[in-house]
Amino acid sequence: MRVCCGLTAHLELARRPDLYGIPVIVGRWDEHVVAASEEAQASGVLPGMALRQAEHLCPQATFVLPDEEAVVRIRELVSAALYDLAPIVEVRDEGIAWLDLSGVMKPGESIRAARHRLLKAIGREPRLGLAPGPFSARIAASRARPGRLLRIADAREFLAPLPSRELPLDAEQQERLDLLGLRTLGAVAAMGPRELESQLGHEGRHAVLLARGLEPDPLEAWRPPLFTSAHRQFGEPVGDREALLFVARALCGDLADELGLRGAGAKHVRVRLVFESTESDQRETIVRHPLSSTAELFGLVGSWIKEWKPRAPIAELWIELPVLEGAGRRQLRLWAGGDGSSDEVIAAMERLQERFGDDVVWKLPLSIHGEVAPPHSWGGGAQRQRGRAGAELA
Repeated sequence: MRVCCGLTAHLELARRPDLYGIPVIVGRWDEHVVAASEEAQASGVLPGMALRQAEHLCPQATFVLPDEEAVVRIRELVSAALYDLAPIVEVRDEGIAWLDLSGVMKPGESIRAARHRLLKAIGREPRLGLAPGPFSARIAASRARPGRLLRIADAREFLAPLPSRELPLDAEQQERLDLLGLRTLGAVAAMGPRELESQLGHEGRHAVLLARGLEPDPLEAWRPPLFTSAHRQFGEPVGDREALLFVARALCGDLADELGLRGAGAKHVRVRLVFESTESDQRETIVRHPLSSTAELFGLVGSWIKEWKPRAPIAELWIELPVLEGAGRRQLRLWAGGDGSSDEVIAAMERLQERFGDDVVWKLPLSIHGEVAPPHSWGGGAQRQRGRAGAELA
């Protein structure tokens, strides 16, 4: 396994790039600290600390309330942006993005692209670590300079001199390690798994495996969602069609941006108008070819609104995309020669033929695994048609 970790500030902090460079603490009063900027951490503030204590340590900090929904949206957008760079991608709220580069033909290109995309999404240069697994890659990233990559070949050798507080243990378990004299990961690695399990329970065995660089925790692969929507709630109910069209175009633009990041297209489109009385009216259709651009979405939605005759002023406008075409085809470029799924290749070709006609795809008699393709499926396209097909598959 080769895992790259891009480490950035907590996604709660990414919501407020205007506050970069000053002490920021995210949390609710009388609760714990959810996230703290590097400037606040320099004063001793740490996630999980009581907010009152954090205020005492860093009174000059700007305090921000957490917004779970906004963080989820940022995480989804970052995951979608990284999705075509590795077969497995996982992004966490803490600002950790992992890419499993095992089998990727050009991992260097994926790492460089991940750096640029994280910078664009978060607004700060990520710290990058490349190591055999998620734990060692995250530790490596935490010790890299912003925008730079720290490569680790031997995880156990790299981890050995580091403090045992790097392990994912609670305060009581960390104190127990200290009492046992296990103050470095090398000391923990030298323990027998059962021996430390008798002291800390299951977490003890897990800690020994991590310290030895054995990486027992698999990544949880992100999968593109197959539904999305955008809506606008009006302060005053709207009865003017032009105003409704203006808002609808903006919503279509937002959806198109999201679809672009996901590499997906809408197969089903629904528009709902909600009236002051909370009653609603809607139009919906299933489209033959997936819609993904602002022009395509607004072409359909705008035509409905122009011919629609609502029976009352409109309080809310919803544009819903209940069925998205899966974004899996974005990862076709990751395949090495001969190790892709012939079924997926054939499905992509059939999609091209449905959109542009049977002759657009030129296919050799032998399939990707050496099986003879049925003659009726061979495309007879010319060189220019093969160019179109290649561009679509890429």
